Amino acid sequence: MIKIIYISFCAAIFAAFIPTAPLAESFDYRFDVRLGVAKIGEMQVAANNDGKSYSVATILYTTGLVGAVYDLRYEQTATGRIGAGGVLVPVRHTSISDEKGKVSTLEILLSGDRVSSVTFDPVRNVPAEVTTYRHTVDPMTLMYFLLRPVSAAKVCSGEVELFDGRNRSKVEFTNIKRLNDGRVECSISYTGDGGKGGIALSALVFKPDNNGLMRIRKFEAHTSIGTLAIRAR
Repeated sequence: MIKIIYISFCAAIFAAFIPTAPLAESFDYRFDVRLGVAKIGEMQVAANNDGKSYSVATILYTTGLVGAVYDLRYEQTATGRIGAGGVLVPVRHTSISDEKGKVSTLEILLSGDRVSSVTFDPVRNVPAEVTTYRHTVDPMTLMYFLLRPVSAAKVCSGEVELFDGRNRSKVEFTNIKRLNDGRVECSISYTGDGGKGGIALSALVFKPDNNGLMRIRKFEAHTSIGTLAIRAR
């Protein structure tokens, strides 16, 4: 169940307009993952951009009592190049899921503006038309874009096509609130194959740092087993 929630979380949240990034930046985040009042895990995200290429990696794992009875580790990475105007051009996405010793992997390769191949182990069905998908972005490239410090004007703005290895979705921000104290809150909706489960996030919260750049502080998602909250430390 926790793996399903996390995958749904990733599919729903990694949304933005055409991803761009300034030259030479790096950042990392540490998050606590809570289900209701109980902490059930932690998530770490680290990214780097040297002006020519970028990389991002995230790790989620269960902790405490939940980790003792349901050991889960979920890792994802993305690498790509920096195109004209700072546009992020994804090249490779990977994920490794270790659920109580049962390991599964995914690799998405992209070339130019299209998906070139998708490989699951164990094998899973992939849309026959996958190599025709163009102008799509992998989840970790959007993770990079969403979590990087950005001006208030660019928070919760735009839409994009996301491909997670099996489903393609149109994702966009909704219910945007720009508050007097500088916070920005919004939700995300998505449609298409990835939206069939009706997963949607609420209460995405961004706050300005000392330089006036917006940094994400919290995600929330309402699920059948309670409210999942991922909070930055």
